[in-house]
Amino acid sequence: MKSLAKSTLFIMLLLVMLTACSSGKDATETSSAPSPSENEAATNTASENTETNEEPDKTQTFKGENFSFSYPSTWKDAELNVPQVVAAFVNPNPQGAFVDNLNVVIEESSATPEEAANVAVQGLTNGDGGPLIQNFKKLNYIDVPEKAAGILESEYTHGESNAQVILTQYFVPNGNELYTLSISYSKTAYDNGGKASVQNIMDSFETVKVSNQVEDSNANDGSNVEGLTEENLFAEIMAYVIPIEIEDAALDELTYNYFVEHYELFPALTPEAQKRAKAEVDPNITSRHLNKNLSPYLDQMIEVSGYVVDIVEEEFDEGITLAEIHIVDDNDNSIIGFYAHTTGDILQDDYVTMRGVPATFYSFENVGGGTTNSVLIGVSTIEKTE
Repeated sequence: MKSLAKSTLFIMLLLVMLTACSSGKDATETSSAPSPSENEAATNTASENTETNEEPDKTQTFKGENFSFSYPSTWKDAELNVPQVVAAFVNPNPQGAFVDNLNVVIEESSATPEEAANVAVQGLTNGDGGPLIQNFKKLNYIDVPEKAAGILESEYTHGESNAQVILTQYFVPNGNELYTLSISYSKTAYDNGGKASVQNIMDSFETVKVSNQVEDSNANDGSNVEGLTEENLFAEIMAYVIPIEIEDAALDELTYNYFVEHYELFPALTPEAQKRAKAEVDPNITSRHLNKNLSPYLDQMIEVSGYVVDIVEEEFDEGITLAEIHIVDDNDNSIIGFYAHTTGDILQDDYVTMRGVPATFYSFENVGGGTTNSVLIGVSTIEKTE
């Protein structure tokens, strides 16, 4: 559940990295007046590239998971070893020191294209692009309603080559993901055929809607994103969170059904609901029982107490607040709880009591370099107890 600001900043840093690693010529080439022979060579190169850029219909297609697009057939794979960059290509015959390039990044985000564009502009205007993106200036933003997409056009000075660069970013939401296609041309190349190429690339960009795929992929863990109700909301949150937190994990059907059947207890906010949650607790179940065998307790309310090791809250556009609370109990066992409400004044190092239903085991690397084994629970109530 990454925030929009983090996702967009990541995209900015990828842009910087790509333009840096793909600058195949020294900046010194533009720092002094060229000799006549250099002028002639540059003219010949520009002429050759003009011929290439004047035929933007010569393309080849890249097909990724749930998306595809066409790009100039002469461009080469940038071979970036970055998982979030699902495609990256560079022009091996640029018109100058700056290497024209494109990349596609997919980030989990509920942002609209215009929101993503605004965050990008704010960050790059404030210098988030580092020394390679100087004098950044937004040129234009265009909505593309027929594709629910948006186009951000910007200009900046490339700090290494001193070239003026036209950056075009195409933001396309798809389910819970945001696709960002970023295309960078030197202004010379952009004005000399690159603009048509940029338009062709964006026009060719297609996505496969993932809403049905999300339902299919979650069919086994009970998730039903499009059928949210008051009764299944917390169950759906947990069904969504668990596979993100734990690879190849899913919410058990017993736990899902318990959340649905006792939906008014997740969270239990009224005195009556809190009293009912306490009554549901089996006081004989401890963290030692859970660590021995979790299966018998997947539909049982338990109570655990301990010191808060870490606590994080995040608010979402849908009006939902989700808190993640990591505690260590008196038996030195680790428990991580997810609570669909603010935790108020509870902070790190506070001693708290949580009531909830265990959902799965959870292992993660700790600061000491080892592995911490934990139980993940859906939390009904949480309170300071010391």
